[in-house]
Amino acid sequence: MDKLTAFYQLIDPLKPLEATEQDLYVDWQKALGADDVKGRLIRGLARSGDLPYTRLFTGHRGCGKTTELYRVKHGLETGAAPRKLFVSFVEAERWLDLADVQPQDVVYHMVWQLLADLDARAGIGFGLTKFKQFLGGLLDRIKTLGLEGVEISADPVSLSIALKDVPGARAELRKLLEERLPRIYDLVNQEVLKPAREELRKKGYDDVLIIVDQLDRVPQKVLHEDLTNHESLFLDQAGILRALDCGVLYTIPIELAYSRCRIRLRNTYGSEVLSLPVLPVLRRDGNPNKEGVRALCEIVSRRAARAGLEPGDLMDEPSLERLCRLSGGHVRSLFVMLREALDRCDTLPVPPEVLERAIRAGAQNLSLPLRGAEWALLDEIRKTQAPVEGEGEALWYALQRDLFVFCYQDEQGLWYAPNPLLDELPR
Repeated sequence: MDKLTAFYQLIDPLKPLEATEQDLYVDWQKALGADDVKGRLIRGLARSGDLPYTRLFTGHRGCGKTTELYRVKHGLETGAAPRKLFVSFVEAERWLDLADVQPQDVVYHMVWQLLADLDARAGIGFGLTKFKQFLGGLLDRIKTLGLEGVEISADPVSLSIALKDVPGARAELRKLLEERLPRIYDLVNQEVLKPAREELRKKGYDDVLIIVDQLDRVPQKVLHEDLTNHESLFLDQAGILRALDCGVLYTIPIELAYSRCRIRLRNTYGSEVLSLPVLPVLRRDGNPNKEGVRALCEIVSRRAARAGLEPGDLMDEPSLERLCRLSGGHVRSLFVMLREALDRCDTLPVPPEVLERAIRAGAQNLSLPLRGAEWALLDEIRKTQAPVEGEGEALWYALQRDLFVFCYQDEQGLWYAPNPLLDELPR
């Protein structure tokens, strides 16, 4: 494989870093003296004790939450914390239809993943056996929902595929699950978690934690009046999400975390919502944050080095710094722009004129959905660097969710700025 292709594959925008990829990981929060969210999560989760607890985590999609959560999991399981935890990691998008998700769906897949992990990684298989036995009767009922002749099992993948193309089957499954939730909780809390903890302590673990990632990707929609599906899932039905007798960490949508529901979330779950901001490549005065730009360049440079490239082989230093600034500190956006530039090249380094062409195209593509109201709101955010209130509030959350506005954090707290790539367009 040539070096350009190797580098191209190393900047896959959708692939988070594994905890073992230390040579590619840049701990920019530590380097910039920022609030170390990863460290706060590890310490808080490890110190929470044996009573059930729930923590919430948010940030812009693509800012590196999953990469940080992999490191949280690794830190807790390797004993780099006050207590060593057995961590089950749920990738929600793998199992769930996020456009139509209910707490019953989440609980079912949390339980399945936990029991499968206990069986595969700790040799504790009785829980999975009990759950499959319990689900036997449920699957018999599911087969009456128009699924005769379709081979299904308790496995989440098989079940999801079987239900996908049957109108109304998912709703019926939820009804069946909801009727059996108390029994599921009793089964897991009393018949599985209690004896499993005893076995895990023999293996050096102090307790159990479930991390549910990717629920921050649930698209927002209004159900009725002022109630959104986010509020319904994480607030009105929080009791279902908190019913398992162990620690749970959920990622939640940024528009919910930064909304007027923030205090309700804290009171409902008993802890603050922790946020991972984008990497600060800008300062409040609009000037570049040199330390932040340097850290983002280091993220690119480490991948280049893994591909066998020397400094300067990719592009000249001013061009790389410019690209990092225009990403707004959003790592996924940076990788997308890099790939768009590389798609225009047969060899390295990337010529400055080719990079500028890719930047212009990226800015134009980003701006396509924007109309007068959005541009006016972006101008207001540029001036105030604060959330929008009143009639523009719904649009404000949409701009934030869709990466037209980035949230930064400094010593004074949170502040907001339009995506700097938009500044490349003539106004």
